Amino acid sequence: MSEGSTAETDGHGERPDASVEAIIAAERRRCIDRVLTYAALRDQAAISLDRAAEDPGPEKPSEGAAERARMQAEVARDIARFLEERKA
Repeated sequence: MSEGSTAETDGHGERPDASVEAIIAAERRRCIDRVLTYAALRDQAAISLDRAAEDPGPEKPSEGAAERARMQAEVARDIARFLEERKA
């Protein structure tokens, strides 16, 4: 942690009480849910980009746009897994 952070200066290594732990757990869950929502949206964007690339019309997405969206979704899922693992 950085110098002077709250965790270093306030608790002096003491364990936070149950209400603080509950708040932290709820915030962690909210963050994980937001990251997973982002991943789902990027997956949907990839599907839409694939469909747009197949359309006969003049408007085509850039080459590789769907693949970039899929990669972003995978990174978001990796972040969510990391946050899940770091609960302890």
